[in-house]
Amino acid sequence: MQDIDKIISSKWILSSKNNSLLKDYSIAIEGNIIKDILPSKEVLKKYKTTDHLMLKNNILVPGLINNNVSTPYIFTRKSLNDNLRQKIDPKKYLELSTNISICQMIKNGITTFTDTSSHPEIVLKQSIKSGIRANVGLPISSYKSNWANKEQEYFKKTISFYDEYRNDPSIKLYLNLNSIHMLSKRGFEKVSQIVSELDVPVRMHLHEDLNKLNIFKRKYKKRPVKYLEELGLLGTTFTAINPFHINQSDLNIMQKYKIHIVHTPSFNIVSRNTQCNTKLFLKNNIKVSIGTGEYIIGNSVDLFNEMRIASLLSKLSKDESNHLTQKELLGLIMKNASNALGLSFDISRLEPKCSADIISIKINNIDMSSIDLYKDIENKLNSNNIEHVWVAGKQILKDKKLLTINEDMLYHKFTELVKK
Repeated sequence: MQDIDKIISSKWILSSKNNSLLKDYSIAIEGNIIKDILPSKEVLKKYKTTDHLMLKNNILVPGLINNNVSTPYIFTRKSLNDNLRQKIDPKKYLELSTNISICQMIKNGITTFTDTSSHPEIVLKQSIKSGIRANVGLPISSYKSNWANKEQEYFKKTISFYDEYRNDPSIKLYLNLNSIHMLSKRGFEKVSQIVSELDVPVRMHLHEDLNKLNIFKRKYKKRPVKYLEELGLLGTTFTAINPFHINQSDLNIMQKYKIHIVHTPSFNIVSRNTQCNTKLFLKNNIKVSIGTGEYIIGNSVDLFNEMRIASLLSKLSKDESNHLTQKELLGLIMKNASNALGLSFDISRLEPKCSADIISIKINNIDMSSIDLYKDIENKLNSNNIEHVWVAGKQILKDKKLLTINEDMLYHKFTELVKK
């Protein structure tokens, strides 16, 4: 019998091997890695531990990946009146709101997120404290922001930051270009050089706004994705955010370079764009993941809700072949998102040798068979029923209570700050 750090036994486990459910199985964890997955009736014959959690009516699934969120703005300062906005310390406000955002993500089962804000230093610091995984964007732009004043300063500061944190195992970094209108051609050429030398990922909003797309076409006599191809920026480490307005030529280029796509389904609704390209990309072997986007458009950090919106949008098509399947829906918040981060062998899968990023969800209807449960699984996974969260084997949520952040104190500090 082998000693093991911890065992989690559950009524159901979402198997990554064949996208099915295992009934009455256990996960054995050694350090930060899944050591074994085997029937619960056999686990204590092979392993012994002082940390054995038994979950009678729960399903264990891989930790969720929010691949697009502007973390510090979960509580936007725009909602404050002008007088209060001038009085409060902006840095303190951003630190607290980032922490609150991280709290909400953990309680919604998110174990990894990609931040798209212009405050990487704040997001990185708070993420490390909380135990959540972060993919932090380093801004590159020609426009003045809190990060830098001009293009040259952006590059200098971003490269310095990248060199300092590139080897931190809990943090991944990428170049956040925002959109094609916010950088000069010389800037894009510099980015292409950096990508070639350092193999650092790049993300940007692409073909999202039809008016801006048309302005770009008139100015450069080509479509943005073609422009990026000619600059040598496209590849497997490039991610396009919300590419709504595409044609077959765009699709061919995206497929050729195997870029990744991130959609925010709720943003489709807000922008009155009911045509969701998710299934179209998947049919063309282009990986798609989803995120919750910016709080300012009114959405939350509930990835299961975004998954269901994606499902409903796909069902607007009369052709059932355009409807997203259960496997595809789960891929949007797990496997595809992990691939986009270059972490396909570490997270998003419940398999031996993978990282123990796990969440447990209470399943109320315990009389369902495994076949029925999986058939309707997207409607059974409810963020309100998430009870436990582990990242790299470390538990950061237990019985719905955060273990790495004092939530009551955090909200008290935030309330006191905005009352001044």
